[in-house]
Amino acid sequence: MATGGVTVLAIASYVRVASGETSDDECLADALAHVELARDLGAPFVRVFPGAEESGAQADARAVRRLNAIAQRLPDDVTVLLETHDSHPQGVDIARVLSQVSGNVGAIWDVLHPWRTGEPIEVTKDALAPYLRHAQVKDVLSPTERTPLPLGAGTVPLTEFYEALRELGYQGWLALEWESKWHPEAIPLAEALTVKPAFTR
Repeated sequence: MATGGVTVLAIASYVRVASGETSDDECLADALAHVELARDLGAPFVRVFPGAEESGAQADARAVRRLNAIAQRLPDDVTVLLETHDSHPQGVDIARVLSQVSGNVGAIWDVLHPWRTGEPIEVTKDALAPYLRHAQVKDVLSPTERTPLPLGAGTVPLTEFYEALRELGYQGWLALEWESKWHPEAIPLAEALTVKPAFTR
C-alpha cells in the first residue's frame, strides 16, 4: 500500500462498545485485536460503534467503562473513534459518553445519522467539537431512503456540514462512505465519483 501511495486511515471494526450481548472482556479483546492491526498497518484510527440493543443509561455506562479500559491499553499512535451510529446516532449521544472517557478516544461524525434522526448540524457540531477526529460524508434521498447518491444529488445538508467543519477548524480527513455492500442498487462508485457535486442547499 505504501508503494502504491495508499494511506491506511482507519480500521473499520464492528466492535460494539455499548452492546449488552457481549461481555466487557470480549469487547476489550476484540477492540485491542483491531488496535494491533491498526498499529501493524500504520493506521492512526480504529472505528468502533455504540451498538447497544437500546439506548439509555445502561448502554452509556457499558460504553464508558469499556472505552476507558481500551484507552488504558492503547499505544500512543492509535486512537479509537466512536461513530455517530445505531443506538447513539446523534452528536449529543456520543458527547454524553466521551465526556466520561479519558485517553486516545475521539469521535467520528458520520453526517447521515445525526441528520436523519433530527439533530441540527449546528447542535452536532457543538456537541462533537471537543472530540472530533474524523468525518464521513454521504448523500441520500431522505432519512428513510438511504441508497447512496452522488454528493449533491440528495437531501443531506452537505453545504451546512462543510461550513460546520470549517467553523471547527477541522483539518482531518473527509471520507466518502459509499455503502454499496448494503445497497447494491446504488450506482458504481467509479461512476458516482465522476458526478460534479452541486451544493445549492
